[in-house]
Amino acid sequence: MKKLIVVICFLALNLAGRAQDTIFVKNGKAIPAIIIEKNKVEIKYKKPGQQESGAIYSVFVSDVLKIKYSDGLVADYTSEAGQSEAVRVRPVDLAGTMKAIRYSVGVSGEYFKRDPSDDLLDFWRYKINNLNAAISSNPVSIPVNLKVTFILGKSARNWLGDELQLILTPADAIFASANNGINEIKLKSFYYNIILFYGHTINDKKTVSAIIEPGVDLASMSGYIKLNDIKYDINANFGAGFHLAAGIDVMVTKRLLASARAGYRTLRIKESHKDESSSTGYSYFYVIPGVNQDQLSVKWNGPFATFGLSWCMYGRIKL
Repeated sequence: MKKLIVVICFLALNLAGRAQDTIFVKNGKAIPAIIIEKNKVEIKYKKPGQQESGAIYSVFVSDVLKIKYSDGLVADYTSEAGQSEAVRVRPVDLAGTMKAIRYSVGVSGEYFKRDPSDDLLDFWRYKINNLNAAISSNPVSIPVNLKVTFILGKSARNWLGDELQLILTPADAIFASANNGINEIKLKSFYYNIILFYGHTINDKKTVSAIIEPGVDLASMSGYIKLNDIKYDINANFGAGFHLAAGIDVMVTKRLLASARAGYRTLRIKESHKDESSSTGYSYFYVIPGVNQDQLSVKWNGPFATFGLSWCMYGRIKL
């Protein structure tokens, strides 16, 4: 029994020792501490092992060289010019009650390989009476990304973020032509994607992160379908879908972030077009009248890959 008590006490002391931080001050002293609060002027701490109601000590930030946290992370409080780190807000400073946050805005190039096997292809082949007809696509678009990223834990290795992605596809994102232009299809979409992503750093410098991101894709389809030289204008056809992607983020510099993703998108939008003869002002096509009476819909399904650059800004929020 006595041996068990000794072992338990030893483990408790060992864990307590590991949980402490160390503050290094300019006079050469190393202060064992448990940091409880930090601001631009001072760092407040308790001594390891003291009671919860025990005294609170403090040291001026201007007197601090660095802090070594219990998980091994070291915060350097001296800049190259020898100024206090409290004057400059660092990208990652995890002590006390502060949480690091990163804002970024950027642009990407996207290559989207749409799967053309859908109702639109059946509709097109029926209308032009050609069972071998094909529908082409322009796969390149330019997404704009707005991100907010939060760090998880004091190790600075895990990130969680939200992203708003806006994508305007080219006017000929989906196109086809037959009979010298008498029959044509030309469609585009505007995406409004809401993304949640998780990242984990994979190198010692914590500049490269593996990313996984699921997202909800909302889109508006527009363009026209021309049949027998009669043009049917398509405006504001809405649909929803999702995508799942994985990739990496690389901090090229403190401000410049490079991102690469590969994934798969699925989205379906039902077609409707202006029709002055209709009581509602709109009508829609059947896939194949008399055979498939479903309303014509267009699938924006397929794999995609993106590469982009973002400009980053940093801050901290109170927990």
